[in-house]
Amino acid sequence: MAWRPKIKPAKDIAYAFANWVAQFAALILPRYLYMVLGRGSAKTTEVVVERLTEMIYDLPGAPIVWVSDSYSNLQKNVLPSVLEGLERKGLREGVHFVIGKQPPEFSEAEKEDLPQNIKEHFWKPYNRLVSYKHTMIFFTGLNITFGSLDRPASLAGRSYVHVIGDEVKYFPEHKIANLLKAVRGYAVKYGESVFYRGHTFTTDMPNTKNIGEHDWILKQVNKMKKSAVLRILKTALVYNECIQERIYYQQKNDREEVLKKQRTEERWKERWIQTRLHKDGQTLFFVASSLVNIDILTPEWFTDAIESDLGDVETSVLSLKSTLESGERFYANIASRHFYDDGKDSKWYDYFGLDKKEDCRILRYHNRKKIIEVGLDFGNMISMCIGQPKSDNKYRILKFMHILSPDWIPKLANEFKEYFAPQEEKVIHVYYDRAANSYKDAKVDLALAFKNAIEFNDDQKTRSGWRVILMSRNQGNIGQAEEYVFMQELFSGSNKKLPDVCIDIFEAKYLKASLEGARTKIVINKAGSTVVTKDKSSEKLPIARLLQESTNASDSFKYLMMRREWRNLVKIKSSSGIQDSSVI
Repeated sequence: MAWRPKIKPAKDIAYAFANWVAQFAALILPRYLYMVLGRGSAKTTEVVVERLTEMIYDLPGAPIVWVSDSYSNLQKNVLPSVLEGLERKGLREGVHFVIGKQPPEFSEAEKEDLPQNIKEHFWKPYNRLVSYKHTMIFFTGLNITFGSLDRPASLAGRSYVHVIGDEVKYFPEHKIANLLKAVRGYAVKYGESVFYRGHTFTTDMPNTKNIGEHDWILKQVNKMKKSAVLRILKTALVYNECIQERIYYQQKNDREEVLKKQRTEERWKERWIQTRLHKDGQTLFFVASSLVNIDILTPEWFTDAIESDLGDVETSVLSLKSTLESGERFYANIASRHFYDDGKDSKWYDYFGLDKKEDCRILRYHNRKKIIEVGLDFGNMISMCIGQPKSDNKYRILKFMHILSPDWIPKLANEFKEYFAPQEEKVIHVYYDRAANSYKDAKVDLALAFKNAIEFNDDQKTRSGWRVILMSRNQGNIGQAEEYVFMQELFSGSNKKLPDVCIDIFEAKYLKASLEGARTKIVINKAGSTVVTKDKSSEKLPIARLLQESTNASDSFKYLMMRREWRNLVKIKSSSGIQDSSVI
């Protein structure tokens, strides 16, 4: 039996909400969990963290691994969600767990304020830890190593008892298969645990028509035995009733009944564990839409999303397979060869831990001694596409940065300067929409505002040391007819005078999503002819959805690529059947 703190008489009972899918997963708690859930369904905060809290007690001292697509995603998105979920469960940093450092030893005075089960000290991990840089350690010694696919070497050469992964649609099957080989250790110590050598994988529905999204998780449905899962559920419901009865008598301070209910509870708990350990009941695969969390998201959220008919609602919200065909893409020739996944320099892995933000030094292909080139698109989402040309005719998109309204240019400029602070050649060439120039007559020059935000510190007086050269002054409009033809030629590779574009799949994943998701649109022009345009309706989505679903990011890429010298290399046919289209 797994260790648990002694049961004390309950004085107050705290109630917390969890959607029904999260409750269902908590009742089953299988060895292998594979869930495809719509956005906003509390995958991390409820489903994954609930399993993690069970592992804290069931695997004391064990090493587990939490993997993400990129380390920056771990820092910015995954870890905050984990901390939020743990806080909901009553677990506090510094008391029940520590992040990125050695566990504390408490003084006698401090111990008085700590929970009874950790008054002595944090239990030591069963495995030996050389560094605490990328770890979260709980009071039972359970320790999580955080790693990512953009830092593959950080996970090599170790043994783990369990693996957790979120947004696994971004995990190539061969890479996750290699990681699973490391989920192998400490059978004597943990072999009887339900979670031993288990998996916890969640994601929203993969769209395999998007380059870099993988649907291997969908194949796991074949491993699930429905009858066995139903048997676990029935057992769990009885066990849950036993717990409620015991708590009821604890509230009434009826010690004799509490002892009876505890014995019944322990019997059903053992039955519940045995049904989960049975080979037929070890896998749970489940697909659900965001509707499972409608009580939190509200019905209006779904009504707005569906009626707007904007963005990838069917896939990301309703968990339906995508229907977008490659012929509907505006950037039709983009392919897997235009992306790279080895953009991180391994020598910086240990320097940038969970408590230290990455900067440009970790970018393998970034030359800090050369000028940085930036494509900018302004609006309620300001997009920044950052790249450098290489001597072998490759042009690498090193990073994508953004800011969403109401945040504005100064915040984006400060984030850029912070990330590229180690840059030696502090000169930026900026390419942007002519609309940023057109505000000059109204004395609202966005391009100049960006230039000033980069070149000056927040006091608007002292210089930052950076110099910005605006490359698009007096530039004409870049029409969609020209963009369409140019991009087909750029991504086809047929014009050897154009650069060979290569985009970092991790550092520019929102740019990737924007390029892949941009659709064509058929309209009738004034002459009555049918023409093809770029569908920019996604730019009218709610602010929170722009980043992953709109064409904004692709426009910053357009301005970076379609500079005068490269535009002149592509012949635009007037009969292309494509015209400009505003956001309508």
